[in-house]
Amino acid sequence: MKKGKVTGATPLVEKQPFELRLPKIHYYWFVIPLLVVLLGGAGKWVYSSWPINNVEVKGQFSLWKPELIAQQLLWLKEESFFSADLHRVYQQVEDLPLLNVVRVQKQWPDGVLLTVHEDVPMAIWNGEEVLTVGGDILPRPGFVGGDKLARMRGNTQFSERAVQIYRRLHQMLQSSDVAVKVLEVSDVGALRMELSNNWSIELGRQYFEERIKRLEILLNTLPHEEVAAIDLRYVKGAAVEWLPVGEMGS
Repeated sequence: MKKGKVTGATPLVEKQPFELRLPKIHYYWFVIPLLVVLLGGAGKWVYSSWPINNVEVKGQFSLWKPELIAQQLLWLKEESFFSADLHRVYQQVEDLPLLNVVRVQKQWPDGVLLTVHEDVPMAIWNGEEVLTVGGDILPRPGFVGGDKLARMRGNTQFSERAVQIYRRLHQMLQSSDVAVKVLEVSDVGALRMELSNNWSIELGRQYFEERIKRLEILLNTLPHEEVAAIDLRYVKGAAVEWLPVGEMGS
């Protein structure tokens, strides 16, 4: 009898249900880009919206007041601390009469500081301009009165000479109680002046240094209340005009 092949039982395979599997995603793939977007937006907001709350002006002033200069810059308080245009600030203050900007800088966390130099006027030139301590002739601002300033008049062709003589006279008179009230320069460059002691002085148009030294000697030796005028247009010495006896000391 032929033996047949013995076979085992067929294994029962259970059919698994269909399942869709997605690749594993780490949470930081979403968090990091989100943080970058949020931080970028916050940084942009801070850059454009951080307010300026304080505008400070420093310097030595005789005519301007720091708060008046700061009032010219009220627009800064609508600007961001980070994006405010300091060049615009510099130019705006530099354009104000008699002011020179030394420095403009931001002060953390919400301020702008200006250091400003005021060009002090020494005299009024032809009624419409001012002569500054630095020797510049500038347009006369409306707020500059003439009560305490000398008056200078004349041909602008000789303005530089007049400025030099005035500064020399101012230097010479600093140690006395006398000041220049009026300085005039003629069309040929000759100078005459009136002093606060009521002396009328003729300086001419040359040898100014020698004549100023002579004037200094006369101021220290002559009785001020007895002199009306002095003419220094001589090689040596001077001509003195005396007040009438009845007008002396008046």
